[in-house]
Amino acid sequence: MAITRAIDVSANSPMKLKLGMKLSFGLLTGIYLATGISALVVGGYFLGTKKYTRQTIIVTDNVLRSLIAAGVYIVLNAFVGVASALSPLKRKNMIVAYIWLVVIAILVETGVGIWLWSRTLDINDLYGHNWRNLWSDSIKREFQDQGTCCGYLGPNDSPVLDSEFCKDQNAYGCMISVQQYAQNYLAYIYTCLFCFVFIDVAALLSGMVLLVVRNDEERWRWSRANAIFKSMKKLASSATLNGDMQEYRIPPANASEKR
Repeated sequence: MAITRAIDVSANSPMKLKLGMKLSFGLLTGIYLATGISALVVGGYFLGTKKYTRQTIIVTDNVLRSLIAAGVYIVLNAFVGVASALSPLKRKNMIVAYIWLVVIAILVETGVGIWLWSRTLDINDLYGHNWRNLWSDSIKREFQDQGTCCGYLGPNDSPVLDSEFCKDQNAYGCMISVQQYAQNYLAYIYTCLFCFVFIDVAALLSGMVLLVVRNDEERWRWSRANAIFKSMKKLASSATLNGDMQEYRIPPANASEKR
């Protein structure tokens, strides 16, 4: 019973991470969580104001909904990481799940970046179609007022006539203004995606370090438990041998002479 108890205590006693490990993992997981919250806020804001701000015309509704879904995914994943760090020895599967979920987030964000980049390869036709068929008059008017232009290719190409700059029939179209705005805005999106991927990689590395530390701790505890088991087994064998020696008594020599 004593041997079993010693092994149980060694194997199942709580694992305490060092302060540096706690701070690094907590900081990176917190930043990772912040990216998820940011995705939720930005996606929700732009989806709710898509008819009034020209920022939202750069991305589609599907992209905004995907951004919200990614935010929910990252937030839940961050909580998995925090929960696994509270008891690393007992929650190895959660640590492994956290690592793989971060890998999936990296792949998804990289895929979104590539998809957005591919949209810019045919930017003229894309935004020309959107101007003529999808964008509201308020967004087109804002482009006309900010770019001092009228219509997409010219005053005869889907203009908002109540704009001041559409009074001149020789006014330039807004195609160049839309392209410049889109390119500048997409540069911000690429930068944010790059930062998100960088943070995800840092969170991934911190999770992998946590898993390595956890596995090393588990190996050390079991090797210590094995050493305790062998030591106590040796002591038990010695005690048994001493008991047998005490039970065996050699009769004195004078006892045989009296017989």
